[in-house]
Amino acid sequence: MEPAASESKRTAIQRIIGLRDFGVLVATLAIAAAFSVATPVFLTPYNLFNLLRQAAELGIIAMAMTILIVSGEFDLSVGAIYAVAGVVTGLLAMKLGVNIWLAALAGMAAATLLGYLNGLLIATTRINSFIATLSTMMIFRGVAMVLSQGQPVSTFRPGLFFDLFGRAELFGVVPVPIFWLAAWGVVMYVVLHRTTFGVKVFATGDNREAADLAGIKTMRVKRAGFLITAFAAGLAALISLTFLKTVTPTQGTGLELEAIAASVIGGTAMSGGVGSILGTFLGTFIMAEVRTGLVLLGTDAYVQEAFVGLVIAVAVIINVRLSSRKK
Repeated sequence: MEPAASESKRTAIQRIIGLRDFGVLVATLAIAAAFSVATPVFLTPYNLFNLLRQAAELGIIAMAMTILIVSGEFDLSVGAIYAVAGVVTGLLAMKLGVNIWLAALAGMAAATLLGYLNGLLIATTRINSFIATLSTMMIFRGVAMVLSQGQPVSTFRPGLFFDLFGRAELFGVVPVPIFWLAAWGVVMYVVLHRTTFGVKVFATGDNREAADLAGIKTMRVKRAGFLITAFAAGLAALISLTFLKTVTPTQGTGLELEAIAASVIGGTAMSGGVGSILGTFLGTFIMAEVRTGLVLLGTDAYVQEAFVGLVIAVAVIINVRLSSRKK
């Protein structure tokens, strides 16, 4: 009875968290333990809440990016879409006097439209998404610069909108961006792991030819992935705008690479077909852990970037090894 009970318990755990996710969780806890020894401030509630708040925007985009990568595609334009959404919202609200709620809706619509254009470009030309979105990244960044004339938009008036998206603290201690991160994570988990769409995403990324033969409209799946990723970039832009009360046409530079890195650290296979939302959340948390821990230790900013790069390199090596072992 005991071996059977043990096997049942092990099976239940495997259903909740996969082997890759478990490894990322262990790495997350190990890094937290190391920094807590080096600086006791690291594990204080204030620092952990601050860490999660800083990770909110990247986490929201990275979890959406995971769906796209699992389907076998990439989007290098999310940082530029993030900037366009913020600039459109800011200009409408501050320059044209549009109600902030309507301005935010327009910003989200602009982000979603750009995601639609990405999907349309990939679907009609069939070119590699890495190259396609590299070009749209430059175009969208140019759009943000032209719309704003290269100038930041700031001096927003405080109000309910800003409290709900970035400034308020739930129960007086939890920054509201953490709520948006958690809520978006639940939605993405359900979409990828608990719906037929998620099954199609995994099938498309694992073997597109077989998925096509099975009747899955793989190109439609990929286009939906671009829409979801762009929508996430728009949501993250609103959170940034409400917290900082300013937007710039250069914001989000490099955000696309960080989102891909967080997803890969979380166990998502670059070749597609493998990945999880929980793993990506942990990958985002690891990146935030490393940056925050190094700041608390007073490490030079250039060393911080090098160390984060080292973490990404190690994660990719482990990712490749696990993928080859699976094959």
